[in-house]
Order: sequence, then structure tokens, then C-alpha cells
Amino acid sequence: ADFGVVPVENSSQGIVSHTLDMFLLSDLKICGEIELRVHQNLLTMAKSLAQIERVYSHEQSLSQCKGWLRGHLPSVELIAVGSNSEAARRVRNAPEAAAIAGRGAAEVYGLPVLFADIEDHPDNTTRFLVIGRQIFAASGRDKTTLLLSGHEGPGLLHRLLEPFQAHGVNMTRIESRPSRLGKWAYVFFVDIEGHAEDPSVAAALNDLEKVSKLSRVLGSYPRAVLTPS
Repeated sequence: ADFGVVPVENSSQGIVSHTLDMFLLSDLKICGEIELRVHQNLLTMAKSLAQIERVYSHEQSLSQCKGWLRGHLPSVELIAVGSNSEAARRVRNAPEAAAIAGRGAAEVYGLPVLFADIEDHPDNTTRFLVIGRQIFAASGRDKTTLLLSGHEGPGLLHRLLEPFQAHGVNMTRIESRPSRLGKWAYVFFVDIEGHAEDPSVAAALNDLEKVSKLSRVLGSYPRAVLTPS
């Protein structure tokens, strides 16, 4: 495949850390982003909640529905799996089990929707990254994601962020993650406005090279527009 799509952030549950960690081990680039309004449904062959003994779903979906589950299925076993599709596959021949997933999974695996829209927050939105092997030209409404690390010592974060202020580049998000290169060593994922080829961004990136231990452009890509599910 030329492209993949991975979740990176949810409006109620925050960052999807394993997606960020993937970039520490991969040379894939971010080519785009999608914001998708996500609705979760309880899929099962069971005729009633009383028949359900366990619920499968991705850990993010379980978290997004924990209030509903606590109120309607307080004593069932909750089992996290790799994806909601995997959850649906597991329960299609198990009437004592249910999956939390979207309507697409219900159609693919022939599962009835016992309860719809069970997410705790009606405006539940997930941001997805489109990943591939190249960075595209500027569109005029872009953002850039960087992977940064600095030399240890007082003022580390200030040194990494100062080039953005100096060149008038707006930072919109920063996340820290363990670098896996040493104990208590961290890297930073930073989103900024603009494309890597924009003059102000290019100047900031040039200055970053001088003060950072690692400065890597993960992608420059058009900012997302919210897409209904």
C-alpha cells in the first residue's frame, strides 16, 4: 500500500501514544490528517444485555464508553484487542460476547447493533494521520510535525522552542515521550503552523539544527477538516 491511516489523538481520551512511538522506529512521513466524528456501537448476536459476559474493543474505544459500560454492563469482563474490527470478528460466533465498534464493522461481520452511539461524549472526535513515504508540496493551509530532542541541561525546552518565537512560527501542540535511548531521556513531538518550505519555518528549522540533538521533520501536510462519520 502507498498510504496508511493511524489514530493519533482523541478529543476525550487524549494522545494515542503507540502511534507517536512508531515514528521513533520508522522513517514513514505524515502526508495528511483527518478529523473524524466517531460513534461507538454495541455489536452482538445476544438478544439482551443480560446475555453478555464480556466485551471486546480497542482500549481507546473502551475508554470512550466507560461511563456507558459502568451504567449498563458493570460486571462484564472488558477485553482490549488490537482493533475494533478484531473485536467484531471475535464476537460474530459468540452470542455471550459483544464488541464496541462502528457501523462499518457491523456490516462487514454481519453483527446487529444492540445499542447505538454509546460513547460518553456526543462530540467524540478522533484525529487520524495519513502516513506514507514522501512529503508533498505546500497547499497554503499547512501544518508541520517535528520530532525533537535536545542536549541535557537547564533550559533544554526553551532552547528547542526559541527558534519558533524568533521567526514568528506558531506552535500548536507539544507532546513528550520516552526516547527509548536511555533512562529518563525524552523526545518531543511538536506541531507548528506552516509548511517546511515556507521561509519563516525553514529559517526556524535551520536554527533548530544548531541547538538540538535531533531535529526531524515528520511531515508537512494540509490541516484537517472535520469529517462526519
